[in-house]
Amino acid sequence: MHLPTSERLLLDEANSLLCDLLSRHTSNGLGNMSPSLYDTAWVSMVSKDGQFCFPSAFQYLLDHQAPSGGWEATSDTDSILNTLAALLSLVKHQSAGGDAHLASRIDKAELYLSARFDSWDHFHGGTRRQGIDFNFPGRDELMRLNAAKLSKLQPDMIYNNFTPLLHSLEGLIGHLDFDRLGHHKRQGHFMASPSSTAAYLIHASVWDDDCQAYLEEVLSQSAKFDRGSVPCAWPTTFFEISWIVCNLWDGGFRFQELDTAHTTRLRDILIEGIEASNGVVGFTLHVGADADDSAKILSALSHLGVHKSVVPLRTAFEREKHFQCYPFERNPSITVHCNVLSALLDAGAQDATDYNDVNESVLKAVTFIAEAWWTTNSEILDKWHDSRYYVLLLVAQSLTKFMLLFNDGHFAEFPDLLVQTKTPIVLFQALIRLLQGQGPDGSWGSCEETAYALLALVKLASLPFVAIMHETIQRSIRSGREFLASTLTGELDTGDQSCLWIDKVNYRIPPVSFSYVISALNVSAAPIPDSSSTYGHLDRLIFIPVKKVQGFSHFYGKMPLFRDCADWQLLAYIAEGYLYLPILEEVSKAVFKREGMDKEPYTEYIPFSWTAANAMRKKYSCPQNLFVLMTISLVNFQVDEFFDSMVQDEGTAALPALRKALDDIFAALYSGEDITSFDCGDGPYSKMVGYLHKYICFIDNYPTSQRASHYDKEHLRRELKAYLLSMVQQTEDNTVYAAQTSWNTVLHPAHSYLKWVRTIGSEHISGFCASSLFICHLSPGLDVFPTPELKFIAQDCITHMCVLCRIWNDWGSMDRDIAERNINGMNFPEFQGMTEPEVKAAMRRISDYERNCLHRSLADLRAAAQESMGEDQGNTWADAFDLFFRGAEVYNAIYELKDISAWKLSLVNGK
Repeated sequence: MHLPTSERLLLDEANSLLCDLLSRHTSNGLGNMSPSLYDTAWVSMVSKDGQFCFPSAFQYLLDHQAPSGGWEATSDTDSILNTLAALLSLVKHQSAGGDAHLASRIDKAELYLSARFDSWDHFHGGTRRQGIDFNFPGRDELMRLNAAKLSKLQPDMIYNNFTPLLHSLEGLIGHLDFDRLGHHKRQGHFMASPSSTAAYLIHASVWDDDCQAYLEEVLSQSAKFDRGSVPCAWPTTFFEISWIVCNLWDGGFRFQELDTAHTTRLRDILIEGIEASNGVVGFTLHVGADADDSAKILSALSHLGVHKSVVPLRTAFEREKHFQCYPFERNPSITVHCNVLSALLDAGAQDATDYNDVNESVLKAVTFIAEAWWTTNSEILDKWHDSRYYVLLLVAQSLTKFMLLFNDGHFAEFPDLLVQTKTPIVLFQALIRLLQGQGPDGSWGSCEETAYALLALVKLASLPFVAIMHETIQRSIRSGREFLASTLTGELDTGDQSCLWIDKVNYRIPPVSFSYVISALNVSAAPIPDSSSTYGHLDRLIFIPVKKVQGFSHFYGKMPLFRDCADWQLLAYIAEGYLYLPILEEVSKAVFKREGMDKEPYTEYIPFSWTAANAMRKKYSCPQNLFVLMTISLVNFQVDEFFDSMVQDEGTAALPALRKALDDIFAALYSGEDITSFDCGDGPYSKMVGYLHKYICFIDNYPTSQRASHYDKEHLRRELKAYLLSMVQQTEDNTVYAAQTSWNTVLHPAHSYLKWVRTIGSEHISGFCASSLFICHLSPGLDVFPTPELKFIAQDCITHMCVLCRIWNDWGSMDRDIAERNINGMNFPEFQGMTEPEVKAAMRRISDYERNCLHRSLADLRAAAQESMGEDQGNTWADAFDLFFRGAEVYNAIYELKDISAWKLSLVNGK
C-alpha cells in the first residue's frame, strides 16, 4: 500500500507518529536509534565473576557476521570499526573457553580486515592488546598521528570535567584510570553511551550495579526493534522530540490541527528538560548540554507556543567569532550554526518585530555560515551527518529565514557584502546543487535525502532573487514528490537502510526520518508561490535582469561546450553570475580608469565563465575561488586595454621608460622592499608607470594569496613581470606591424608561429600570470605542487591552455586587431595565401592538437598528484586547478562566436 498523500491522511500520519513516539517514552526517556554493531560488541564483552553478562549481545554478533567475515555497514569506516570491535569480542569469548567454531570466525574476520586495511586510512589499536596485529600501507604515518593526538590528552581534564570524551571511554583504554571516572556516571551511564558504559564496567576495579542496570534497560528497550542489540546512544529523548516537532512545523503542519493531547505532552517533556538543565540541554538528560540540541529545543518550543530565553544558549556556546557545539570542541560545525541561527530567529525576538537583543549573535551565525561556504571547496561536509543534502537543507532553511526577515526590514545595518552578495550566492549555489543532484527517478538517493531536498527547495523558492528558477523548482518538486509517494509505505518508517547520522558509527532514527518524509509530502502538495511578487529591501540590493539572462542563455546555448546543459542550467549559471557583479564593480575601479576605451562588454561575460565552469561538471569549487578567478580575468582585460590604448597611442617612445620602471619595481620586490610607496617619477610617462605600479601592487598584495609559500609567491612575481614585459614587447611589435603597407601577413617575425604562440603570444594572454595568482590563492603555506615533477607538469598544462586561449582570442578578435593594427596569430607567414575560412580550419586543427595535449597533461598531473600527496589531497588540488582550465575553455567558446574585448573609442567613433 502506498503512503497516502492527501492533506487529511498526512495529518493522520503525523498524529500516529506522535502517538507512537509517546508510547515508547518511559521515566528514563525514549530512544529509537538503530542498532549499533560496534556498541553491541562492547556490551557483549562485559563479564562479572568469570561469566559474560549479556549473552544475547554476543549472539547478535554471531548472527550478523557476513559471509565476507566482516560486520558490514553502508560505509567502509563503519564496516571496519564494527569488525574490529566484534573481533575483540570473539577473541575474548574464545579465551574464556568459547566453542571451537569461534576460531574459524576469527580467521574470517582477520582476513576481512587485512583486505580492507589496504585502502583505509584509520586504525583502531584495541586488537593489538589482544595479540592481533595488522600491517597496511600508511600505518606508520597513521600511528604517528595517533601518538601525536594522544600526547595532547590531559587525563586530569577528563577526571575533573564532564567532557564529551566520556561518550567514548572505550577509545581511551590504557590512557585513563577508570577508577577515577565514577563520579561522572549519571543514572548508570556515561553520556548515554552503551559502549562507553561497557568499557567502564570492564576496566573499573569495582563493579557498578547501576551501569549493569542501565545496559539491561537498553537491551530491553532495543528488544522492541532487534533483540540483543544496543544503539550508539540511549536515551535520545530531546533529540528525537525536538527534531520531529521542528520537521513537522517546517512541513507546514500546524499544531492546533494535530492531537492536542500529543502536542501538549511533548511540549511538557521539552519544558521539563530545558528547565531542569538551566536553559540548555543535550540529546537527553545528564549528558551535558550542546548547542545543537539546545537550539532545536528552543525552536521546537517556539513552534509549540512557548517562549524560552536564548540567553543561556548564547552564554554557554557563543564565542568571539562562532558558536561551539560543546565544550572543548576542536572544529565548529556549519549545521550547528544553522540550527543556532534558526533558534535565534524563532525564539530570539521578544516579539515579531524586535530582534535587537540578538542582532550581534545573528550576525555572527550568518557570517560563519556564509564564510564557511565561501571558502570551502567541493561539497561541505559536516561532522554530525553524512548527507550533503542535510547540510543544504539546514543552510537553505536558516539563511532563507534570515534573508526574508531582512527583506521585511530587520537587520538593516548588516554589511551589504553579507546580505547583497555572499548570502545570496550561498543560497543560489545551494539551489543549483539541489537541482543538479536530482536523479532521473525524481529522487536524491534515499527517501530521507529526497525529503531533505524537497524541504530545501520549497524554502528556497520563497526568495525573490530565485524567481527566474520558479518553473524549474516546481518541476523538480513535483518529480521528487511523485518518487516519495510511489515508493513509501506506511508503518512510520521510510524503509531506508542507509544510516546517515554520525556518532561513533553511523545510525538512523526511523521516526525522525519518517517525520522528514511526511513533512516533505505535506509542504510540497501545493504549487510553490511566485516569489517574484515579494517586494522589500532585497530588491534594493539584488537584481538579476531576467531578459538579459534569457538573451545570454540563447547565446551560450549555441556553443558545443554546453550541448549537454539543459536550458534551466544555463539560466541558473548566468543568474548566479549576476550575483557577483556588485563586488566585481568595485574591482573594476581598483586599478585602471579605462581612459579612451568603450564600455566594457566583458564584465557581464566574466562571471558566467567561472560559474558555468564550476557547476556544469558538478565539481563545486568555493565562491572565493570563483571570485579570485573573476577578479584576475577582469583586471587583466583592463591591462590589455591599457596597453592597446594609452601605451600604444604613445608609440615606441614610452616603451624604454616602462621597461626600466618594471625592472626597478621588481628589483625592489625581489630585495624584499615594500613597493607601495614606489616613486613613479614626474616625467612624461609617469602616469603610465603609476598604473603599472598600482596593478603590480594589486596582484602582489592580493589578500587571499598572502599565505602562499615562498616558491609560489616568487613564481607569481616572475610570471607577473614576464606578462607585463610581453605586453610591452607586443606593443613594440604592433607598432612595427602597423607601419607595414599591408597587414595580411606579419613581415619578418622574430619567431615561428609555434614559438610565438608558446612564448610572447601565450604570456600576452595573461594565462601564466593568472594561474600563478590562483596557485598562490590556493597555497596553504606550502608549495601547492610540492615536487619538481608536479611543478613541471602543471606548467605544461598551463602552456597548452595559454596556447588554446591565444588561438581563440585571435579567432574572435580578428576584426578588432585589423582595425587597431595589432598582430594576430592568423597573420603569421605559416598561413600566408590562405583564405579566412582556410586559416580558421587550420587554426581549429591546431587547437584540437593542443587540447588533446592539455587533456593528457591534466590526466598525468592528477595521477602524479595522487601518487605524491595521496588520493584525497591529490584530487582536491587537481579539481581546484582543473577549474582554471574549464573556465578558460568557456572563454575560448565565447571568442569563437564573439569578441568581448572593449574597442578604442577612436575606432568606435570612426576616427
